[in-house]
Amino acid sequence: MKLLTLTSVVLMGLVINNAIRRSNARSKKAMEEFWEKERSSYKAPSHPVGDLDFIEFPGDLPLDIPTNNPRVREYQETLKILENEKVLDLSGITNTDIRMAYGNKNMEELSRADMRYTTLCRFLNNLAMEYMKIGYTVEAEKLLCFAISCGSDIKETYLMTGRMYMEKEDRVSLNSLIEKAEKLPDTSHTKKDILRELTDLKNLMDIVS
Repeated sequence: MKLLTLTSVVLMGLVINNAIRRSNARSKKAMEEFWEKERSSYKAPSHPVGDLDFIEFPGDLPLDIPTNNPRVREYQETLKILENEKVLDLSGITNTDIRMAYGNKNMEELSRADMRYTTLCRFLNNLAMEYMKIGYTVEAEKLLCFAISCGSDIKETYLMTGRMYMEKEDRVSLNSLIEKAEKLPDTSHTKKDILRELTDLKNLMDIVS
């Protein structure tokens, strides 16, 4: 019995050791492939970036609401500047893949466009919040809807919009908002929370109506 037990232990050890070696070999191969791709990306030929889905601003974005609030003016002026710049959402795409697709020479331009996208989503959210405080709800809604159409996954952007629809008892728009949130990429860290809280708003609307 003891011999059988010892043999089983030895065999189990061999199996585990073999599995570890195979896993290490796969990891080493994957790492080598990664670095080879990374090195190749710096040599990739440049390609035009005109086919990329740059953000287009609507013509009626409310950026001229009179205010003495310096923070609001900063949001307004920055958004006006972005309106004339290249803005692009590259979330979920690695720098290596960008270089492979469009060349290293375009990397800086595309990185700046992606940074502008982050600023765009954040400032649209913040300006909408400020507009809400002073009663410009229609203008705030335009900013929020634009942010959502750009693919923003800022939770407060969705919740402010959802609360607006709830107050107006607009089930159609709230359901549409939930559908848009469902289309956010699974890599979004806020997607689950957005969907959960929007669903709570929808359920609450059903209860009070």
